[in-house]
Amino acid sequence: MPTEMRKQIEDMHGYNLQLVIHKRLIEADMNEKGRLFFRIKKMFFDFLTPNEKELLNDANGVMEVKIVDEAQRVSPMFLTKGKIKDQDVYFFTTHWNSFVDKNCLKLGHLIQLWSFRRVRLVDIDNEIFTSDLYFALNTVDGRCIL
Repeated sequence: MPTEMRKQIEDMHGYNLQLVIHKRLIEADMNEKGRLFFRIKKMFFDFLTPNEKELLNDANGVMEVKIVDEAQRVSPMFLTKGKIKDQDVYFFTTHWNSFVDKNCLKLGHLIQLWSFRRVRLVDIDNEIFTSDLYFALNTVDGRCIL
């Protein structure tokens, strides 16, 4: 992971930084459907809490997450679960194509997807906190940031 990206995550008070996947972008990641997918069996790290897994296992389960890019921009994204050829996969959807455009991602680029958590105060009076799921995506080759 680039040093600047790691520093930004630290500045955001991110914690539990873990590599999730390392993959080449394929046609299915770059087409008009606008989604990045990754196979659950290929993940290096299971980033979901039990409650988040339950949510995504629901037929219509979707959760909002954020992705940090190499230009230190934070983009909203939706994470959902599905199947491709009888394999369980996670998808980033909704704003994926704009993320691709902003980051000059191309077919065949090698990417790394990292997950991390960020604490958020929910109820100041009762001091109740939660953790939000974030991702960081960096390109190993072909980096181009606009």
